[in-house]
Amino acid sequence: MTDVSTADMTLLPGWALDAASLQPLRQALSETLPSAQIDLANLPALRMAELEPGLSQWAEQLRPGVLVGWSLGGMLALQLQRRFPERFPAVVTLASNACFVQRKDWSAAMPAATWKTFYADFCDQPEKTLKRFALLVTQGSEDARALARALPWDRHTTEQRLHLLALLGVLDNRAFLARANAPVLHCLGAGDALVPAAAAEGLQALAPSARIRQHPEASHALALEQPAWVAEQIATFLESLHE
Repeated sequence: MTDVSTADMTLLPGWALDAASLQPLRQALSETLPSAQIDLANLPALRMAELEPGLSQWAEQLRPGVLVGWSLGGMLALQLQRRFPERFPAVVTLASNACFVQRKDWSAAMPAATWKTFYADFCDQPEKTLKRFALLVTQGSEDARALARALPWDRHTTEQRLHLLALLGVLDNRAFLARANAPVLHCLGAGDALVPAAAAEGLQALAPSARIRQHPEASHALALEQPAWVAEQIATFLESLHE
């Protein structure tokens, strides 16, 4: 692992969001870790049927170092770490989950019925559903509507977003997290409307060696609401790797 003062990091956004959504966090990290090289990267148009070659191609485009992923970006960061551990030696997930949708043995996630309804709604009315999604992302924030209106959307087509949405529904990182030796930090918001607060306990039980930090009030827009807090958690995490 590189020295914390010169750590290389890449920030990955959530579903349907442009990498610019993480600019507040990038600024906070630059102030906390002034020597760090920090990139912003958009999610590629991945689809489950071509996940392996898609991830391989994406890995070659990203700066080697620490991956910091928000929501779907966090789940994909773990997928990259599993396949390319030497290239991505540590991962930080933000408002992310081991499974985004509930499984029989993973209840701390979005109910499957809610997920299916959202997917169907996006198929039928993508623009209207995207606006509703923005409100869910920021639900619980002090000025949720203003923050929702300011979210920058990515340039993917509706079809590409559907493929990524389907990917979000089926990805399951539990097996990897349970056996992973690589360092992982999970930052969560207790007021998250998309990732239940109970996910913190579930993630800790799944991987006792993982570091779990939960902001007592933040929403799913954790990186936008509390960039300084997130940057502090990341800096502490990187420092701990040298202890």
